[in-house]
Amino acid sequence: MTKPAFTTQPVIVAVGDTDFTFTPSVVDANNYTNGVSLDNKVEPARTYLERTVDKEQKAALVALLNVVPGLAVELHQTVHEASKGGIKITLKN
Repeated sequence: MTKPAFTTQPVIVAVGDTDFTFTPSVVDANNYTNGVSLDNKVEPARTYLERTVDKEQKAALVALLNVVPGLAVELHQTVHEASKGGIKITLKN
């Protein structure tokens, strides 16, 4: 079994010309899930990203999130999937 990235290494994602480093935890993932509702999807994704990005990169990330529509949700999905370390879930009946 592959270990999730948050137990072994940070997640590095290139956005444009910048490599952002994220260190998500199980608590961050759970807080995101708890915050999502039918009319609230962007704010939990943005909060997740701002809490997990390297502190020195936060201002640059916020600047991008403020001007690129849809970036928060797309970037969250990328970081969240990578943080699982390639673990696949398969239903077997």
